[in-house]
Amino acid sequence: MNIKNLKSLANTLIKLLPIYFLFFATTANSQITKGNWMFGGDASFSNKNRYQNQFKELSKLKFTEFDINANAGYCFVDKLQAGVRLGYSDYKVQTYTGTDRHLLNYGIYSRYYFLKPEKLVNIFLDGEYFLGSKAVASGELEDNIHGYAISAGPTIFLNSSVAMELGLNYSSTKFTGVNDTTENNFQVSLGFQIFLTKK
Repeated sequence: MNIKNLKSLANTLIKLLPIYFLFFATTANSQITKGNWMFGGDASFSNKNRYQNQFKELSKLKFTEFDINANAGYCFVDKLQAGVRLGYSDYKVQTYTGTDRHLLNYGIYSRYYFLKPEKLVNIFLDGEYFLGSKAVASGELEDNIHGYAISAGPTIFLNSSVAMELGLNYSSTKFTGVNDTTENNFQVSLGFQIFLTKK
């Protein structure tokens, strides 16, 4: 999948949103109130650049990356939750054929919903700090990582327990160890969340 295919997928999903609204409007009910749990995840694809901190212009490399994230969060007050997130990335360096890398990270996040809890469609803002490790295809560890990510977008409640999310994400990752590099990345993600209500 390339950027052109990703844009085509995003455009198709946006065009389908009115259908979701009409079909689920009578049954949807937001569960972003105090005492409720949220479990879910998202997936994204991107092309990006990476550079060494000391030689930014001379050391740029182009990557393609596929990411999967899973999360578990708790609403401490209405519309505000915090939790933990686990992520896995698989990416290839376009400059070198066959170069494959794997990245595992874990972190904490906080999320705020801007609209009233009963809204069928809400808007979220999500911030995360994460740690992790990067390995080559053989499994040998190369670098430790740390960084932050910010995402925002609509949450669409399909029913009282399930929501679909479209996110625009920005992340900044620092690699330390074998290499001293920084990676900045913009992505569009698609995810689903399951809400468990308090008794």
